[in-house]
Amino acid sequence: MAALCEEFTLCGLLSGTEDRRQQHQQEEDGLQGVEEAAEPDTVLVTDSGRTVTVYKVSDQRPLGSWAVRQGQRITCPAVYNHSSGEFVVVHDEKVVRVWRADDVSLDKVFKATLSADVCRVLSLPDDEPLVLFRGGALRYLDALLANPQQEIETIVTEGEKIIWSRALSGGGQPLIIFITEQPPDWFVYTWRPAFSACQRWKLPPATDGSRLLDYSAVIKNNLVSLVLLYSSGHVRHCEVPLSPSDQEGAPELLLSPLLQLPEAVDSGAVVILHDSYIATLTPSAAGQKDRLCIWNTSFQTLQDCKQFSRKTWLQLWSHAGKLYIPHAGSLLVLRFSCEASSLASALGKGKSAPGAVSIVNWEALTGTTESPKPAANTRTPRAKKTPSSEEEPAPSLEVLQTAPEQQIPSLVQRIWAVTDLARFQEAVSSAAQRLVARCKNEPSFYPQGAFIKLLESGMLSYSLCPGLLPLCLEKQDLRGAQLCLEQLVDVPEGVLCSCLKSFLSVGEDVLSAAVLSTQSAAPYVQESGPSPASAAMDPVTQNGCSSPVVEEDSGHVPVKVLPRAEAQRCPVSLSRAVLLNSVLTSPFSERFLLPHLKDLTSEQVILLLRYLQYLYQKCSENLELSLPGEGRLSVTQVLDWMNLTLDANFTVLVLLPKAKSLLRSLQKYVRCQVKFFSELSAIEGSLSELQKLQKPQRGRGRYCIEVLELY
Repeated sequence: MAALCEEFTLCGLLSGTEDRRQQHQQEEDGLQGVEEAAEPDTVLVTDSGRTVTVYKVSDQRPLGSWAVRQGQRITCPAVYNHSSGEFVVVHDEKVVRVWRADDVSLDKVFKATLSADVCRVLSLPDDEPLVLFRGGALRYLDALLANPQQEIETIVTEGEKIIWSRALSGGGQPLIIFITEQPPDWFVYTWRPAFSACQRWKLPPATDGSRLLDYSAVIKNNLVSLVLLYSSGHVRHCEVPLSPSDQEGAPELLLSPLLQLPEAVDSGAVVILHDSYIATLTPSAAGQKDRLCIWNTSFQTLQDCKQFSRKTWLQLWSHAGKLYIPHAGSLLVLRFSCEASSLASALGKGKSAPGAVSIVNWEALTGTTESPKPAANTRTPRAKKTPSSEEEPAPSLEVLQTAPEQQIPSLVQRIWAVTDLARFQEAVSSAAQRLVARCKNEPSFYPQGAFIKLLESGMLSYSLCPGLLPLCLEKQDLRGAQLCLEQLVDVPEGVLCSCLKSFLSVGEDVLSAAVLSTQSAAPYVQESGPSPASAAMDPVTQNGCSSPVVEEDSGHVPVKVLPRAEAQRCPVSLSRAVLLNSVLTSPFSERFLLPHLKDLTSEQVILLLRYLQYLYQKCSENLELSLPGEGRLSVTQVLDWMNLTLDANFTVLVLLPKAKSLLRSLQKYVRCQVKFFSELSAIEGSLSELQKLQKPQRGRGRYCIEVLELY
């Protein structure tokens, strides 16, 4: 569920032309930009003329304001350089100004005149600002200021004009994306400065002849997710690959329908708010008022809407859970909230909207009965699954056998978009089976992004696509294998042991390159710790007194049940621990798992037992029944795997000299546990006897303290 919350006015705008409308590519009206500043609650506002101002949003007050001289004009939005703590702006196309918050006048700050016209200065919180020139070239700001008159090359072809640009962060590296127009075509460029790689893609023309109005982009699953707003009211979506294309020229991107606005528009703005939510700002049919809407793109439903009493410039920015809209001579701020998308919230049956009522015929969705005509105010879930006559037809599954690898994720997304709810699982499994079959026939083909999308849908099981998990192991796709173990609930024990063998033997170079979710092991896996010698010399202290290590024939049981381990360091890296946890938390049958555990090598058995020993010690240190983190690995699961591993490989371990210390340590653990539970049984018996001897008392209140004397 998404909703608009409180609204307030941040500041007044210097321009007095309130009734003029901001059209696409027009810079005379409205604001040049609203960018994030130094603090999370501050923004940098650049007007259409000469002024740059920093505002404290929550206090609705300016922290500083600067202006260029009369006759000069700011030509791109000012940004904040997070690495140096300075502000950067460009005026008169080529002049760069750099200043700090304590500078009073822009005339006395650093100035550099460049050799080419600047389109935009782009800044990210974790990187140095980048300067995008109108010819498509890209330069880091520091390198450019060191030699302002350096030659700037031209990337775009003659006649192309950059109409939109954005800086994104993916994998810790900056990514610049910009769109150019060369009527009647549009092109998408992606720049990766770390690799000096520029890719060019072509947007297919709209079949209905509509034109592009606005764009928004985020990075998701190693792909740039691009949302486009058309004048016909269609909102379409495409995924731009980050990997180089083998095709010559500009490969054409695949567009899929995302949303249909109620009416056509001549101008507007769109912003991605969340994985499943976008915001649109469009004029009404009469053109008298503008509407801000939040849409759930997963179920194609309207979540919230606000109609403005006066016209806006149809500009929209989003930062830190707030929307910024120039409206009626002022800059309006609207807070919004986005929850995880679900069918209940989309239909208005979530807890946050108890008053909404929707009627859904579930039998009609499965095809058992004829669906009645919905009421005028009824919203149908998954409406995007049925394409309209103006949208592209559904791609067949056969296209997955021949399409280029970089287009496979977009094809999978389009197949989902036109599949009804009743056949959704069938479409997911069929797509997965066809892709696995193609991978076997073409060794160089492996669409990892598409497989991740299929797994994250939650519709796959091992029986529906039995070749997927073995394929991930063969390609050393650790992220895919981890998702398989998390999502596929019916993985056979033999395949589970194959995963275990692969995770125990995979090289550290492959582990470091894999993008894994480490939340299941990060809270308790310490990749660095005291050496074994120092750990052994550090005795356990109880109530200020040192206690010796529990010996085999000792009857004393300390408060900390387990003896001090020889080393506190985890025997495996964090990435390997995450993968092993995905195996340890998978369901299995002991009878079928035990024979496959015998296939482990002696080195793999010792490494697995040392890791299980480490996990058991972490549970026992805090007397917890489960470890923190996602997945909640329990001490019972750890003991089950330890027992099964010892049972399957006990003869090998006894005859292996390097395993003797490990077996001796595990034996001490077992003895301590036996003594501990025997003492608990004795206490349980004593308490039972005392309960029998105690006479029942009447008249107890709601709060009572009882003291039991054992001796």
